[in-house]
Amino acid sequence: SGSALAQLYGTSATLELHHFNHAVMILQSEGHNIFASLSSRVYSDIMQLLKQSILATDLTLYFERRMKFFELVNSGEHNWNVKDQREMLRSMLMTACDLGAVTKPWEISRQVAELVTSEFFEQGDRERSELKLTPSAIFDRNRKDELPRLQLEWIDGICVPLYEALVKVNPKLKPMLHGIKRNRCKWEEMHRKRQGNTDNASCSMSTQGVG
Repeated sequence: SGSALAQLYGTSATLELHHFNHAVMILQSEGHNIFASLSSRVYSDIMQLLKQSILATDLTLYFERRMKFFELVNSGEHNWNVKDQREMLRSMLMTACDLGAVTKPWEISRQVAELVTSEFFEQGDRERSELKLTPSAIFDRNRKDELPRLQLEWIDGICVPLYEALVKVNPKLKPMLHGIKRNRCKWEEMHRKRQGNTDNASCSMSTQGVG
């Protein structure tokens, strides 16, 4: 909360607002405004859509909206031509894109997880050295060996529920859900090894039942 970005944008959706403003700066640079030929009204609508879409990647907003989205999908009574429902679907799709690395082949998914974790550790180091705070587990370099467990929690709590709902909306997304579950098996295997459990039993989250 004491960072320069937080002071500039506030503590809610700080990075997302920064990303939107940076996108606007790029669009205003000479030769980069791909919307220059649009009318002022359409341009305004496009910019509002861009802002909404970027802000939708804030996980705080995702948690606020996801149960309503899940209920809507499970009820089968959705109508994506309705403005509010369409905006909700777009927000969920933006979050899915933001989480997309978890659907990739294992080596790519693992590398991205490690890179993101490295950034988290740097933030945790600053919290410890500058703010004299004890960072939460995911930001704590002293707990780096817990990455497999943290990834399991991340996948189970955030990624799988969202992609399962999106598969119900469009079954063509099944391969992405399969990818998540295959990667989860890898993280579970690493977690078991860390605990000294060499049991070779199949992972607890099967890829069966999703198509």
